[in-house]
Parts: sequence; structure tokens; C-alpha cells
Amino acid sequence: MKAHSGKARLLALSAFVLIGLSSSAAAKSVDDVCILNNGDRMTGEIKNLDHGQLKFKSAYMLDAVDLDWGRVSRLESKDSYIVLLTNGRVFTARIRLDAASAGDAFRIEEGTQSFAVKQSEVLRIRPANQNFWTQLNGSIDFGFSYTSGNSQYQTQLSASATYNREGYVVTGDVSTNLSGHKGDSATKRTAFDTRYKKLIKQKWYAGGLFDLLTSDQQSLDLRTTVGGLVGRNLFQTSRTSFNAFSGLAVSRERYSSVGQPRATNAESLVGLDFDTYRFRSLKIDTRFLVWPSLTDPGRVRMGLNSNFRIELIKDLFWNLNLYENFDSRPPATAKRNDLGITTSFGWTF
Repeated sequence: MKAHSGKARLLALSAFVLIGLSSSAAAKSVDDVCILNNGDRMTGEIKNLDHGQLKFKSAYMLDAVDLDWGRVSRLESKDSYIVLLTNGRVFTARIRLDAASAGDAFRIEEGTQSFAVKQSEVLRIRPANQNFWTQLNGSIDFGFSYTSGNSQYQTQLSASATYNREGYVVTGDVSTNLSGHKGDSATKRTAFDTRYKKLIKQKWYAGGLFDLLTSDQQSLDLRTTVGGLVGRNLFQTSRTSFNAFSGLAVSRERYSSVGQPRATNAESLVGLDFDTYRFRSLKIDTRFLVWPSLTDPGRVRMGLNSNFRIELIKDLFWNLNLYENFDSRPPATAKRNDLGITTSFGWTF
């Protein structure tokens, strides 16, 4: 028994040592150097660069600070980063910025290769050794309104998340809207959609989508859509992006209307995505989709989802959302439109 106990203790000690060593090996350097145009110098850790803001954390700071990327004159680090450029190219490399040097200021060192680009061409920087959770960004928001005059109420709950890795991105969104009058049955709408995009060439990407939608307004019990797409980034800067995509999809529909059987449809797809960030606290993102039917010529579905978000204090925001679903040829007893506007408060992570 003593021998077994001794072995168990030795194994446990070895495990703790290995965990400690692996954690130390994966630990990021905290001696990165950042110098601003006005001469201010900070030593600490580069967290990330996104939407024109460099997040930097020094040991004497309680929280990381957001710095204007255009006002950073020098950046040094011993670590490797995932770097995304405005032309769509992605690298895992060591980086260095020296705005005072002649020519292009941002240098990328990937293995034995080294080259430089303009500082304004750097779209995103993320540590290469981040785990799944630190690569995940998203938000959760909730809204509620009530009118006493007619006892009308409306609630909205939504969440979104984005996962970025070298060369690909996965996004997911889910929202539920409930509205009605006190004492009457409520009208409910639930939507879920996820996207996968993989860079295949500079500014070109391929991917897929999976959508679910239920809408009492349109008597739609469930619509399931699966498809593939190819797209191109038409315009991209550190603060604004605009891209177009097209593809093919298959949808399966089930309506609550009497006499409406389940139906499977083949559809083509055309879409636009627009995102912009302004003044560090304003974000606008819009997606517009058109689904011309291939199995039911003449039928066209359209979808619009737009968010206007204003940051109130750190990580807390106010959001205005507009959504619209249109069907040019729904079942006879179903409505063609499902339009809504909601406001909510939320938290980003």
C-alpha cells in the first residue's frame, strides 16, 4: 500500500510540474515596448489590435488601455502574432513597428522571410498562442418595453460571438423577440445563424452558412437553411469593411397554416455585409440577403439585419436593431413581411 501511495504522489507531483512548465512555456512576454508619437513610452503586453485600436497592458495598469493605432510610432515584441492585412493576407510572425524609419514602417518576420508594409495596411493583430476562449469575442444584450395604455409589451434577448484564427473566421448570432398584449397570446420570433469564412486568395473567401428561423408573424414554424458561398472584400480599412458574396442553398420550411405541407427549396443567394466603427464608441453593422428560388421560379425572399450600437461605459452599450424578413410568395394564409425595431442594453466580452 505504501509503495502504491508513493507512486501516486510521484505521479501527482510530476503532473503539477508538467502543468507548471507548460503554462510557463505558453506564457506571453510582458516586456513589449510601445512608444506614442508624443514620446510616451510603455512597457508591458500587447493584447491585440482591432478596429484601429491597439490594446496594451502594463503591470502598473488595472485595465488595458486602448491606443489610437495611427498615433503609435514604435512597437517591439519578442512574441509571435497572427497578423491580418487589409488585402486579406494572414501571417503568423514576429512584428516590429518603427514609424520614424524610411519607407514602410511595419515589419513582418515569418521564419527566414521578412518584409515591410504600411502601418495603415495592418488590420488586426492577435497573439498567436491564445487559446479558444481568448480568441472569442461577442456580446449579450436584453431589452424590455411596456405601454400601460394598451398593456402592450415587448422583450428582446440576443447574443453574438466571433471566433478568429489564422485564415478563417466563425460567427454565430441568436435572438428571440416576444411581443403582445396582456391577456392575449404572444407573438414570438427566434432566429439563429452561423457563418464560416475561409480565406482562399487575397480579398477572396469561401465558406458556408446555417440558419434557423421561426416567426409567428409569418406563420412559420421552422425554416432551416444550409448553403455555401464565395465572397470578396470590396473595401476594407481598420475601421470599415464592405464585402459581397453569392452562393447556393437548400431550405426546408414548415408552416403552421392549415393545408401547408413541408417543402424543400433550392435557392441562390446574394448578400452584402457592411461594418463600420467610429469615435471608439459607435458601431454599425448591416447584412442584406436576397434568396431567389430555383425550384419555385418567381419567388424571392429577402432578409435585412442592422445594428446601431453606442458604448455607454466600458463594455456596456445601448443597441438599436432593425430586422426585416420578406417573402414575395408565401403560403396563402401567411404574411409577406416580418418587420421589427428593438432597443436593448448589453455587454461585450
